Amino acid sequence: MSAISIEVAIDHLRAEDDDRDLIQGLLDAAEEAACNFLARRVYADAPAMVAGRAAAIELRAQSRVSYSEAVATAGLIYDEDDRLSAVEIAEYGLKDATTQSEAMSLGVVLTPAIQAACLLILGHLYTNREDVVAGAGTMTAVALPQGSRFLLAPYRVQMGV
Repeated sequence: MSAISIEVAIDHLRAEDDDRDLIQGLLDAAEEAACNFLARRVYADAPAMVAGRAAAIELRAQSRVSYSEAVATAGLIYDEDDRLSAVEIAEYGLKDATTQSEAMSLGVVLTPAIQAACLLILGHLYTNREDVVAGAGTMTAVALPQGSRFLLAPYRVQMGV
């Protein structure tokens, strides 16, 4: 559920109501990109923030239980490489859950500045639906600075090509 209403997004884009499903998906992506950049969740209002903080406590508790169970199961694996790999995967899961719960705990209620930033990202995603724009009548193409890499960067686990 977005902190920004779909009606605000449609109005911002000056779009037609027929594009509601597309715009909702892009709005969710824009808010997620903003939250990843901030390393904190954005909530629509104070009650949603309180509920998010309570959910963060539960997420952290569940992740510790899952980690303990995974490490115990890994201890039963005979092959050392497989056992170490299983522990590493369990540690990654715990770290991911901890990061999520911290973002939820450090959440902030939607401010006008955060809303404006999300709407700027939304506008970019709505207007530029490709990673590159080809010049009209020319053989040139220009890479857009906020393309797919911008949205995917927070999820990278290793540096790649």
